[in-house]
This record gives sequence, structure tokens and C-alpha cells, in this order.
Amino acid sequence: MTLSCTRSTALIVALGFALTALPATAQTTTWNLITPEEAARNDAAPQVPAPPDLPAPPSIELVRPDISRPIQNPVTIEVHFIPGPGRAIDMGSFNATYGWLGLNITRRLLEHAERTATGLVAHDVELPSGNHRVTLSIADTTGKTASRTFNLSVAR
Repeated sequence: MTLSCTRSTALIVALGFALTALPATAQTTTWNLITPEEAARNDAAPQVPAPPDLPAPPSIELVRPDISRPIQNPVTIEVHFIPGPGRAIDMGSFNATYGWLGLNITRRLLEHAERTATGLVAHDVELPSGNHRVTLSIADTTGKTASRTFNLSVAR
């Protein structure tokens, strides 16, 4: 048993020496994301106050269909545009694009959609089965714009 303990002790000592002989790159080193000089320069720079809270852009909500699951044809698409306080939606700014290539489908959608007090409703819309990406954008009367992309999955 004494011989076994001596060998174990010798092995531990040898491993300790081996670890100290490893190159410095194998050891953990710290690094500066910002140097003290950069921090001092930043602190000495003129501080620009944050801009006042600006009015938020309008928002776009998809009311129908429920796109959390595959949809069935034909489908009704209902979209609401919500302006910020004291502003109105500029329907002339409405734009709709399809897919990654941004195929402009604005005119086609507007030809078949009914304008409502809060947005658009298009009934009896047919979409090919599969996955579709539609991006809608709208501006308010102050020029603030909103854009929202919807991913639709149409059941086969």
C-alpha cells in the first residue's frame, strides 16, 4: 500500500509540473472591452441629452386569420391600422409586398379589399398551399411609418 501511495503522489506532483509548463495561451486571461483611456475620453466628451419622447409610429394588427396555425382557403384577411394619439392613418401610404423578393401586391389587395374605419378587410382570398411572407406598411399623417411582416401557413 505504501508503494501505491508513493506512485499516486508522484503522479500528482508530475501533473502539477506539467500544468505549469503549459503555454500561457492555455490559461485564462482577461481582456478590456473598453480601455481606461477610452472610458476617460468618453466621460470628458460633451453629453448630449436624450431626445424628448417622440410620438410613436402607427401600429399594424392582423385581426384575421389566426396565423398561429395553418389556415384554410378561402380566407378573410382583416388588418387594423392604429395611429398614435392625435394622429390619423394616411391610407395613401399603404404598401403590401410578398415574399423575400418584395413583390408589390398593394394594388391587387386594394382592388379586392374593403376599406373600413380602422383598416382593410379582404374576403374570399385564395392562397396557394405552403408558407407565405407578407409585409404591410403604413404611415400616419405626420409621416411616421410602421411595417409588419406576417408569415402565413396555408394547409395543403
